[in-house]
Amino acid sequence: RPPNAFILYRRAKQPAILAAHRNLTNAEISRFISSCWKSETDEERLAWERYADQKKLEHMQAYPNYVYRP
Repeated sequence: RPPNAFILYRRAKQPAILAAHRNLTNAEISRFISSCWKSETDEERLAWERYADQKKLEHMQAYPNYVYRP
């Protein structure tokens, strides 16, 4: 499954947060990144949405017959 905008954002932000706060649990990191995501500007979030769209296209090209089946 291609990653959505928030997953890509989290993946990009997590290393810096871990470097600064080694003692945080994954749940605490997720809450922190979630609050950062919610406070981002519309332009910044749109940039991540575009990046997610790009990743979705790459996924479609790599796996043309992929169908999500939960």
